[in-house]
Amino acid sequence: MIGYLRDYANAITAVGYLFAVVGLFLAFNGHIELGVAAMLWTWLLDHWDGHVARKTSHLRRPGVAEFGKSFDGFADFIHGVVFPAAIIILLGHGSVLSLVSSLLLVLAGAIRLSHFENVGLTANVRFEGIPVSYDTPLVAILILIRAFVPNTIFPDLVAIAFILLAVLHLNTAIKVPPIRGRAVPVATGFAIIASIALALLIKPALPRHG
Repeated sequence: MIGYLRDYANAITAVGYLFAVVGLFLAFNGHIELGVAAMLWTWLLDHWDGHVARKTSHLRRPGVAEFGKSFDGFADFIHGVVFPAAIIILLGHGSVLSLVSSLLLVLAGAIRLSHFENVGLTANVRFEGIPVSYDTPLVAILILIRAFVPNTIFPDLVAIAFILLAVLHLNTAIKVPPIRGRAVPVATGFAIIASIALALLIKPALPRHG
């Protein structure tokens, strides 16, 4: 089974999984900004693996593409659903609103990804509903503006934002184009700039005297 990772696209996805674990590790150990920065690279690689898969489709062995589709789907669930839910809970410190928000997000994300797995894109190459891949950059943007929002309301703001997004994940009236072609370098630029900005939010420890 490890042979599937000899495929270029699947190897990129595997690297994305490594960044996801690092992101979760950092977030759970109190470094939310760095955790989000790491998870942005999982999000970025999630777009590059599809780009590479389309460019190398003529080189892929039988069964590799099918494996890659499922492999990529699990990565979507981690960075687009599980990680945002974890951030909501961490920021909310166990509040009821954070529980409700994370529950709705996980359920909506699972339904959304299962629907896409069976239906795919529309005839005019659009997603039905907001893709879960939009959740990761939203987490990054919210953490970046955290300094401008009172600490008393920020956790609730994040929870409410993802309750709304959970609803939009399931709204089939919304049609969203996939990030492909020229949009991939744009996503790359966003991930690089946002991850650097998040890392700069970390305040250096003050030196001890005496």
